[in-house]
Amino acid sequence: MSKSNPLLLDFLFSLVQYLFEEYLFMRKKDALSHKWKFARFGGVTQVMLTEGDDIANLRELDQKLWTVLAMPIKGIFFNEKTAELLDSDKDGFIRPLEILEAIDWICAQLKDPGLLTEEGDAVPLDAIKNEKLSLSAHWLLQQINKRSATEITLEDIYTQKKIFDENILSKKTEVSADEPDEQKLAKLLRKLILSFAANTTDNETIKQNVIDSFFAQVNDFVAWHTSLFENTLLPLELAETEKALAAFDAVKNKIQDYYLRSKLSEYQPGLSSVLIANAENLQSLATKELTDTNEDISILPIAALSSTRELPLQRGINPVWKNKMRTFYSDAVKPLLGDKEFLTEEEFNTIASKLSPYREWIAAKPASDVSCLSYQYLTELLSGAHADIIQTFIQNELITETERANLNDLEKLVLFRCYLYTLLNNYISFTNFYEGKGSVFQAGTLYFDSRSAHLCFELNGDARHASLDALSGAFLVYCDLSRQGGHTKKIIALFTNGDSDSIVVGRNGIFYDRDGKDWNATITKITVNPISVRQAFFMPYKKLITMIETQIAKRAADAEEKTAGKLSLTAEKVVTADKQENKDVPLVPKKLDLGTIALIGTAVGGVSALVSGILQVLFGLGYWIPLGLLGILLCISGPSMILAALKLRKRSIGSILEANGWAINAQTRINIPFGASLTALAELPKNKTLAPIDPFADKKTGRKIALLLFIIALAAAGFCFLYFYKKVNFLRVFTKQNQTIEADEKAGSAKPSPE
Repeated sequence: MSKSNPLLLDFLFSLVQYLFEEYLFMRKKDALSHKWKFARFGGVTQVMLTEGDDIANLRELDQKLWTVLAMPIKGIFFNEKTAELLDSDKDGFIRPLEILEAIDWICAQLKDPGLLTEEGDAVPLDAIKNEKLSLSAHWLLQQINKRSATEITLEDIYTQKKIFDENILSKKTEVSADEPDEQKLAKLLRKLILSFAANTTDNETIKQNVIDSFFAQVNDFVAWHTSLFENTLLPLELAETEKALAAFDAVKNKIQDYYLRSKLSEYQPGLSSVLIANAENLQSLATKELTDTNEDISILPIAALSSTRELPLQRGINPVWKNKMRTFYSDAVKPLLGDKEFLTEEEFNTIASKLSPYREWIAAKPASDVSCLSYQYLTELLSGAHADIIQTFIQNELITETERANLNDLEKLVLFRCYLYTLLNNYISFTNFYEGKGSVFQAGTLYFDSRSAHLCFELNGDARHASLDALSGAFLVYCDLSRQGGHTKKIIALFTNGDSDSIVVGRNGIFYDRDGKDWNATITKITVNPISVRQAFFMPYKKLITMIETQIAKRAADAEEKTAGKLSLTAEKVVTADKQENKDVPLVPKKLDLGTIALIGTAVGGVSALVSGILQVLFGLGYWIPLGLLGILLCISGPSMILAALKLRKRSIGSILEANGWAINAQTRINIPFGASLTALAELPKNKTLAPIDPFADKKTGRKIALLLFIIALAAAGFCFLYFYKKVNFLRVFTKQNQTIEADEKAGSAKPSPE
């Protein structure tokens, strides 16, 4: 035992040390963990996001405590651009990981995330932690002439965005020949910047690549252009040579066709009728309307074939080709060969050989965009005259392109600053909804039946509404909305106050959406559930009144039917009275059944006994009579009120949101007090003035009410006088009366029935 003591002590010491370390670790963990604040709204416990630290530490909050796990970006009344930014995977839903990523991003950009919880639509420049975005914000404000501004807004961003859109870089930018060389140069450099920026983001690399590529093209083009004057390539002046080549190319193929036809005619004389334009060839044109562009004439030889194979230059030319031949003569033949009336094939080939070097020079032209610039301007660029301008331009364009990319982050920053906190109060919790600030799922307000329903949902057409909406336990009114211009949509309105007597399918109302636009609303469907405890209190009496009215109406209808039958029978007898024999029919007196009388008496006695029993108990209460009356009311209305209260406590909007595509993770109940605030009843204003006279009022109504009140007051005074002053025991009176009725019933039943 002595040997085991040290081992036991070591074990106990290790255990104590372990427990102490665990205790310290847990204390440290608790000290480091964020302290969350919770609140109850309408019987629902939810987390409160009131400070920047609450937002920054949202990753620590167990997702089981989040109210929403998925929110569709369509069908919600929230900034559309912000919703698209939050939906990073573009699946149409905002999920918890996307919320957390957005929070991480915004916390990395702002010095204090508490800015998100403050009212405002701008980001102070000194609140931006990201140096890159801070510089971009200052640059942007300078560009739009707001150098003294201390904050940046969405309006500032969209102003600069518009400028960027008007000067967007494109590889397909068209360069007009009428533009000055400076504008052409700017477009060329922008195209090069865009081309190289696709491969790298380093501005210095892009700048050097643009300069190298541009001047390489300029060198090639200038060298090509210079070679024209260094070598003997021009048979004429440059402009005249260009005109000569253009005129030559316009008729080259047709003239070669002429010489070939002449050779074929010489080779086989029998083919001349086929190769030339004789009467037989032209016969097909006799019935056609001819023009100088007619295709049938154009394909004919350019001139009549000659045995000398000489082409006439001024006379006997095909009308369609006459103008082109005239230009060929004036621009090519005459400058190169002199005045001639006919052109031989050898002379034609001479012209072609003289123009061939220039043609080859043109074919060797570099395929470069710099060709749109003038030769003189290109030589100035090579001399370095505009080097600083080019470098500055490229540098500014690169800065502009960088800021164009940063502009999206600036827009995201301001959008998150304006709207992210609102989304969190409609996602992590439903704070905005329960505080009456308007949630992202509330579509607007429906005005109907002297009330306004503020809790309306826009239907997205999902078939799940048919099965899920009923689980809400609320009184639901489905409406079709329409507006001028053919716009239509559907909504569900929750009625949580008032009564439902006048809510029926087919009635109309007016709906105001979140933008203040009005829509015509028509009720198409109703899901009946309790609206309020007040309605449940009067429900038994309304049912009784309805039942009585129904029975009275039924009996009145039966009586009317019997009366009409009797009148019809009487009228028939009167009409046929002269055809019938007068017969004295003795009236048989109806026998009175004593058993029936006894039954009626028993029924009356039972009812009297019941009423007297109730009155005995009631009057036996003494001073507690008002409480007894209250108890009777509770016995009648209590069950209805209890059932209504139980159902009203279970009302929830979760199933409706689920049908719209949401994933609800918590109870979203609407208890009785909160529900009453969601539907406002009509109330006269406090400073109202009511006219004292109603010209269409029932003249006797006031008198009847006054008389009824007088009778009630007189009865109450008489009761108090007899009961408290004269000490009349009403309990004994009703007991004695009840005993007398019972004795009379027994005496009546003991008498024998007459034969």
